[in-house]
Amino acid sequence: MKTRNKAWGVLCVVLASMCYGITPILSNTALKGGLPGNFLIRVLGEAPSFMALDPKNAMPNESVVGFGMAIACVLSLIICLTGRKSLKVTLRQAAELSLFGGGGFTATMLLISYAYLSIPAGMTIVLNFTYPIIVALISAVFFKEKLRFTAVIALIAAIAGVALISLPGSASTGGRPALGITLALLSGLAYAVYFLAGRHASYSDLDSSVSNVYITGSAAVISLVIALVSGRFRLPPTWFILLVLVSSGVIGYIIGLRLLLNGIRILGSVPASALNTLEPVFASLTSMLVFGELMTITKAAGILLVLLGALLSILSIGKKRARLSP
Repeated sequence: MKTRNKAWGVLCVVLASMCYGITPILSNTALKGGLPGNFLIRVLGEAPSFMALDPKNAMPNESVVGFGMAIACVLSLIICLTGRKSLKVTLRQAAELSLFGGGGFTATMLLISYAYLSIPAGMTIVLNFTYPIIVALISAVFFKEKLRFTAVIALIAAIAGVALISLPGSASTGGRPALGITLALLSGLAYAVYFLAGRHASYSDLDSSVSNVYITGSAAVISLVIALVSGRFRLPPTWFILLVLVSSGVIGYIIGLRLLLNGIRILGSVPASALNTLEPVFASLTSMLVFGELMTITKAAGILLVLLGALLSILSIGKKRARLSP
């Protein structure tokens, strides 16, 4: 792996993590029906009624995911058409893009949102971010990828950091902790499958813009069908909520997804998954900047551990490159 390619792969995953650290704020805005009044006053000096939180404008989880994916699919299609990129794929690629790409991504997001109803959000994030360990184990067992000591330490440090960032201050949200824990762990498994598919499935060599069309399109169909069947389908109630969904689609599912797929292809699934644990760091920093959350010693220690894990992951990539060099 050339040094320039390695650096580009690392940058792709870091920027993708930054995008995914921003999108939860946008998704929660649509889920709750607006932004908190104190946040609007702090940023704008006033709380415009069309932006302020109103439960009447709240959208169900399935509809938020479905519309976000549909918007991303349309935008990805426009990018491909303007760039004159062929959308032709084989039957196998189409099936795997729908199953592992769209299905894996949708399952991850919906399982996380359902887990929030039973256990604290911080616990959900920690359990979801067990996926790098799942990625490493599956890679070792099924794809014969050697688990280097540095990479293992990177994973342990990163997940410990996520735990420190997420757990303090969490409050119980429901009375079914066993269900919530199961759903959160399943979300980690679903994301691990999605991650590994980006590296090993038949579509791994496709242009990321083309992959995006099929992944987001199939995810939109799956989410909206679930919304219709469950009676939780709702159109965006205001133009502001629609704007929020468009922004979420662009940042998370166009820019972030494309960067992440590029990073996985360049670095491999295990190093990329370790680097992607930067996502909760960016989410935490964004919350502090936007919502005025305080930096605690525990949270600072968690951020340092995740950054240490990211650094070790980068070093493990470098060692692999050195061993492959003649």
